[in-house]
Amino acid sequence: MRLNRQFIRTQMLAENILKKDAAVKREKTPGNTAAALDKAYSRLESRSANEGINQFNYSKTSVAGNSGTFSKVYQAANVRTVTDPGAETVIASTNPYESESDIRIKILDEKYSRINAINKTKSDPLGYIKDKYQNSKSPYFRSDLSAAERQAAYDNETEWLFKGKAQNYNLQDAAFRNVTFNGEAEAENAKVYQRSQVNQQLQVLLNRNHIHIPEGTELTFTITPIDYKVRVSGSDDEDLIKQIEQVLQSGDNSKELFLHIMKSQSSDSTQFSEEAYKKYQAAREMYEVTGYHLKDLEVIDGRYVTPDGRDLLDVYKEELEKDPVQKETATYAVSHYRSELNKIAEAGYDTIPDFILSIDYSNGSLRDVGQSKSYGTGDTEWLDILKRQTGVNY
Repeated sequence: MRLNRQFIRTQMLAENILKKDAAVKREKTPGNTAAALDKAYSRLESRSANEGINQFNYSKTSVAGNSGTFSKVYQAANVRTVTDPGAETVIASTNPYESESDIRIKILDEKYSRINAINKTKSDPLGYIKDKYQNSKSPYFRSDLSAAERQAAYDNETEWLFKGKAQNYNLQDAAFRNVTFNGEAEAENAKVYQRSQVNQQLQVLLNRNHIHIPEGTELTFTITPIDYKVRVSGSDDEDLIKQIEQVLQSGDNSKELFLHIMKSQSSDSTQFSEEAYKKYQAAREMYEVTGYHLKDLEVIDGRYVTPDGRDLLDVYKEELEKDPVQKETATYAVSHYRSELNKIAEAGYDTIPDFILSIDYSNGSLRDVGQSKSYGTGDTEWLDILKRQTGVNY
């Protein structure tokens, strides 16, 4: 799916959230039955497996070890060794990744699926939940939790009780009492992970084609937009340069590497220009849908015209309408790109700089250029500093 198409569809969608109220009648539970069930509940809460998510301690006595456990779960979830897929395209700009948020949801799903099973054995499940988190006089009251943690547990347990599975979670849960999260660090962790995968994929591609880049060799890969042509520089070995260029331009490898570089840009990247980026978006969309490159078309009365005299946007709309899904947003898409094409035509295609991207390569790793943050192997000390500054402990 093209990036711009996703943007368009996102703008067209409207999310409706249905809130459902449920009335639950409390019934008095015989004391011996309640006591027996609560013992079972305590055993279930404190159950802990030897590895993975089940190591999290949900018992009434301690969640102190959860910080180290979360770190192990996160690291284990994202240890993936790339093997040769046998396809022409090996490099992928987006690789499967379990974010900290994904793992938090898994932990809470595992936790509350168990607790919900116990809650539902009570004659009055909602009353039992209220006793645990709102009734300080109840023998079931969780005094070991903070007020915020009790509220989170109440919210999460009622979500499961009323909906069968949580659709939304209160993340101030006791499961994460000793784990500090930071949105910026979380986003940067994802970029570091993607770089590690692309580094491995590039090595698979080189190995497959018996290309050896000597240790200490510092290369630069430069990729032009739309055609995704690669130029390699940094070595006097012309045969090596030619081999690398050929293998990177096989399949969609150069396109995927281009997209990876784009997704790895930091806010201070000297390679990013909003004007060049918008030109790239518009030109790429037209090329991928119609097959026409803007630079090859004539501009008549401010409109890009195909060799047979048709308005490019008319061709674009016709192509979109061939797809039942794209047809629904075709009018919006045409309106959006009409504005962009008008700007390019008025300024002149060659007047606006091309969105050309470069990345360095040395010692088995891609290394970002023109920005303060690099995601290459051994280049992420800045991320360790960020985590220390924000208190992130995983």
